[in-house]
Formats: sequence, C-alpha cells, structure tokens
Amino acid sequence: MKALNLLFILVILVSCQTVKKTTDENKLDEVIKAHFNGDVTTVVNTSETFFIIKQTNKTSEELPVNALNYSIYDVQKGTIVYTERKYNASVKWYNDLYVVIESRPGVKSLDEDIDNAMKHYYINVKTLEKLTQKPN
Repeated sequence: MKALNLLFILVILVSCQTVKKTTDENKLDEVIKAHFNGDVTTVVNTSETFFIIKQTNKTSEELPVNALNYSIYDVQKGTIVYTERKYNASVKWYNDLYVVIESRPGVKSLDEDIDNAMKHYYINVKTLEKLTQKPN
C-alpha cells in the first residue's frame, strides 16, 4: 500500500512539472509572436534560464548582407531583456551566462583593439554588460 501511495505522489509531482514547463513555453511563444515576424530559432542556455531568440533575413539585392535580429529572453521574468540588430553577424552561447556576438563590420578601424571590439563582443545576460575580452 505504501508503494502505491508513493507512486501516486510521484505521478502528481511529475505532472505538475510538465504543466509548468508547458506554461513557460506558451509565454515564450507569445513573446516571439509579439516581437518577430516569420521563422525564428531559439537556443536555450544550459541552465534553461535564458533563451536567445534569433531571426536572420536572407540577403537580397536591396540588402546584400544578412540581417540578424536577436533578443535575449529571461525565463524567470517572462520578458525580453535585450534586443539588437546586426549585419553580417551571428550570435551563440559562449557559456551559461554570456552570449558572444561575432560580426564582420563593413568599415575597419586603424586601431586593432577597436577593430576587434567591433568584430566580437560578449554580453552578460544577467547584467547586460558588454565585454570586448573573453569573460573568465
């Protein structure tokens, strides 16, 4: 009888977790529909606390470079906390706390440090601080 009661409690706990995760995904879908048109890609960090939502527009005669629109979504807050548009760029998780933005700027600087800062930078998803050097 104890085993049956334990099994019943376990089933209830598992089903509650499933409902919470579905609710979080529905909130994310609502935010995506409100801020993006068309297809997007979402990439979650390893702790599942933040998502990168990204959309890349294909090149065309009017815009010969790819246009990347991306946002950082905070699961706990249920909102987008950062948005940016870059050309000829990509965004991905560097680690659980930082995203890295890699781009090829159209104009180069004579100063190599400034040039590197335009190419690659890191954003802390909790503080939204931008770093031009790799985070520790």
